[in-house]
Amino acid sequence: MDKHCNIFILKTFAVITGASRGLGRSMAIQFGSKFPDGSVLVLMSRNVDDLESVKSEVMLSSPNIKVLVQQYDQGDVENVEFFKGVFSNILFENCIKASDFDQYMIVHNCASLCDVTKRSLEVSDFHSVRTYYDINVTGMILLNTSFFQTFSDSSKPRIVINISSAAACVPLLSLGLYCSSKIARDMYMRVLAEEEPSLRILTFAPGCADTDMAREAEALCINNSLKNFRADGIMKHPDEPIAILVKILEENEFENATFIESDKQL
Repeated sequence: MDKHCNIFILKTFAVITGASRGLGRSMAIQFGSKFPDGSVLVLMSRNVDDLESVKSEVMLSSPNIKVLVQQYDQGDVENVEFFKGVFSNILFENCIKASDFDQYMIVHNCASLCDVTKRSLEVSDFHSVRTYYDINVTGMILLNTSFFQTFSDSSKPRIVINISSAAACVPLLSLGLYCSSKIARDMYMRVLAEEEPSLRILTFAPGCADTDMAREAEALCINNSLKNFRADGIMKHPDEPIAILVKILEENEFENATFIESDKQL
């Protein structure tokens, strides 16, 4: 395997989707503290107020990087012009150029929970199924394509981090859409690595992180096993798995497009 340097030592243009809370917030703060001066960190989510709050937290610990906020609805896949021009517009509006950076990174963290009150054969509404896959698969693919069309210089390191789940590997009752979207994203990344070997790709499963999504699943899900994670002490603060992710990226020794579970790195 080729030797790769610590991902955080290069001046980077980085994007994190779903950055307004939970794992995304933890990544913004921890990544921001690692990037060198002059790097740009773009935080993307639907909720601008929450993004601005995260931006303030990042700037407190990382005043020498530029933090930008971009409102973004990953499920609005018919907004073709947005997906096509989002990153070129960000560069233009902030008077920066792709050539200003030594490295480019996108973190696909944006995701949603399916209707966890229903088993697979109870899922029958076309619009809800399509909306779910638009948010969790289609929109991610469109944004990823846009990013690498904008940052197309393959002579520089270009990194993709796909935040996934053990649900990509384990079938979980009432989570059919969720599990299938995770494995779809994982396979997309594997194919992308074959097609574009210059890309450095990691799929990372953070384990049982105590996020709003996890609490919603606990409250509503008919799968009782999900409700036992907190009682069993398995649930972790989002900062914990993200600290493991940071270490993996610093070492940068992973096989390209591999799937790594946070819990198995302890």
